[in-house]
Amino acid sequence: MNHLAVVAGVVAVGGAGGSGRRRRRARDELAERVDGALASSSLYCGLDFGTSSARMAVVDDRGALVHVSVAAYDAPDARLGLSTSWTSALWTLLARLEDDVRRRIEAVAIDGTSGTALIVDGSNGEVLHAPYMYNDTFKEEVGRISALRAAASDVKHSVESASSAACKLSRWFNVDGEEEDKARARLLHHADWLAYQLHGKMGMSDFNNALKLGFDPAPGAESFPSWLSDAPFGYMLPAHVLAPGTSFGLIQDAVRERLELSRTCEVIAGTTDSVAAFVASKAVAEGECATSLGSTLALKLISADRVDDLSAGVYSHRLNGSWLVGGASNLGGWILRRFFTNDQLVELTREIESKSYVADKDYFEGVMLGFGLSVDEAAAIVETSRPSDDAQFVVNIFSSIANVEARCYERMRELGASSGATKVFSAGGGAQNVLWASMRSKAMGGIPVVRSDIDEAAYGAALLARQGRRRLDTYVP
Repeated sequence: MNHLAVVAGVVAVGGAGGSGRRRRRARDELAERVDGALASSSLYCGLDFGTSSARMAVVDDRGALVHVSVAAYDAPDARLGLSTSWTSALWTLLARLEDDVRRRIEAVAIDGTSGTALIVDGSNGEVLHAPYMYNDTFKEEVGRISALRAAASDVKHSVESASSAACKLSRWFNVDGEEEDKARARLLHHADWLAYQLHGKMGMSDFNNALKLGFDPAPGAESFPSWLSDAPFGYMLPAHVLAPGTSFGLIQDAVRERLELSRTCEVIAGTTDSVAAFVASKAVAEGECATSLGSTLALKLISADRVDDLSAGVYSHRLNGSWLVGGASNLGGWILRRFFTNDQLVELTREIESKSYVADKDYFEGVMLGFGLSVDEAAAIVETSRPSDDAQFVVNIFSSIANVEARCYERMRELGASSGATKVFSAGGGAQNVLWASMRSKAMGGIPVVRSDIDEAAYGAALLARQGRRRLDTYVP
């Protein structure tokens, strides 16, 4: 019996060649070892709740992947939005495991979309308002948050952003919430609320999800700023914020009995979807990085020092005693997909390699972190400079985005990261293109640029579950 299920990833933007064949052989060999692993080890479950579906990964004591599954979301509820879809997917995925697998699950960790927040009844977790999604923005709430901060500090805070969870909390408290609900209302993040379904303890969160709510994860702080906790809605903030990979406690009895889980199964503090994907890369040393090269460009670098620069779009998550210095750019794979199909990109990549094309144009010279260019502006720059030779056009785009990535990591170092990039693990559709990886390596001075063996965020969550249950210092097996 083969318990290994394969989940389709994002579409590749080029050929994987021999690398793809090696990955398939490794996957087949892993499948052959699964039955023995399941029979002899405890298992650890990670759940990734994305924008359109939920994914589950199960790993064994060695951190080897033994099961992957996916559940699409049901249609949103008219009043409660996607919250009912998320719980349906949660129970579906856990119930789908075969009995002998489920009974070996010793820990569960969940990641969710960063910035997605729910307002719930603090006594029972009942949702009081449809979830505020990660991409919901409330510009008018920035002024309210800024006024609270200004009374205590002259330094602008990262939550003074229209998409922050703090602005969503302010929106509910000042505009959307019913007066009779306010005393019982509490805020939980996407991952927090789903974990609550398992452990039943109100007010639990993690360092990474709470960052956009204003939580300071620095050693010696580990708290919300007083101007936020003393705000009229301060009582709604999570009361217990733990480090990712530490235990929230045992799964509540009713859930354990319903699913026939182990009596010692724990719920482990999870993280955001992007940090979970970073964990999946197994990057762990100072200077190691993870780039998600999907529609956009998301970057994280391990540093001994914290770097936060709102003007540059740089912020830092705390993970296992180090800082993940992160940033993003909207100049990613969407540019390629705007002009070419995947099959066309495969053929054009082969032509570039066979004829040794070299880039002769940098479309985004000087562009670094942040979203300074809109999609339409970036597309216009590319379209007006498009050569008649499609292969030349593609290699120019590859090179231009590679240069943006290189400048981003260098900018993190300039802003105070303890190391520049020394190795980059890649995830997302663009990671599958070997030619592009070599161009990115060259742009960053020849450092290794490798594709993550497994780039599923659910796998990263499973590694955190394993770390927390076994009381380890690292998520790397």
